[in-house]
Amino acid sequence: MTGHSREIGLEKILEAMRQETGLEPTTLQVLGEVMPAAAFEQAENKKFVFSLKAIPPKYKMLISIAVSAALGSERCTENYILAAKNNGFSKKEIIEAILLARFVKATTVIGTSLPGLRGLLKEEPK
Repeated sequence: MTGHSREIGLEKILEAMRQETGLEPTTLQVLGEVMPAAAFEQAENKKFVFSLKAIPPKYKMLISIAVSAALGSERCTENYILAAKNNGFSKKEIIEAILLARFVKATTVIGTSLPGLRGLLKEEPK
């Protein structure tokens, strides 16, 4: 695909994202201004991942909410929540995905602390 075709394709993708969330896809838009090919590839990657069939689209959206929340990306979390809301997801489904992310994030904190916790169990030298 030529550079101009990618730009046209990217603009269509950006418009679809605007329709899906009601927000400007600012991050991808700015990336597109800096390096259009990179923005196009990122958008195409989303399209590819969401086209795979093993995980239903609804679960992919809920996973996207959970992962973006766990990673601390406010912008992505907001975008995925709005897209989910605009696609008929219930508030309970969205909140449950966020609570699951919180649980998994807390579990990683505890897991990361394991060597130190084990050190607490060792007897102090006398």
